Amino acid sequence: MRLFTLPAVALALALSAAPAATASTTAATTTTTTTVHIVSADGGTTVHAGVGDTVQVDLTALRDYTVTWYWYAPAAASAAVLSQTAGSADPNGNSHATFTASTAGTSDITAIGRCVPDPRTVCPPFVARWKVTVVVS
Repeated sequence: MRLFTLPAVALALALSAAPAATASTTAATTTTTTTVHIVSADGGTTVHAGVGDTVQVDLTALRDYTVTWYWYAPAAASAAVLSQTAGSADPNGNSHATFTASTAGTSDITAIGRCVPDPRTVCPPFVARWKVTVVVS
């Protein structure tokens, strides 16, 4: 009759309880996505992005004579083409938004600016508008 020591029994139990190793292979897929960065100066233009790309918009407050235009967070006209994942407006008038190009198509990204006048001045009777057209293919 053989006697096993406690460490040998523990090892035998651990090995018998361990799941059997299995070999599996998975096909590696690589997708290339890029970030399309849009800034204030791009207003009025058309930019291109691919499906799956990230579209980052960063607008800077606009100083115009005696007023400053503070931007509200940009928004996409078509949520099906550009789904918004983030958006914010900073206290200094800058604003930001992040979109994912979800499907092929065209969508405008727009922002509206609100006027903040200097002391003893008034805002003009209109709002500032900013727009970029994004073509996703």
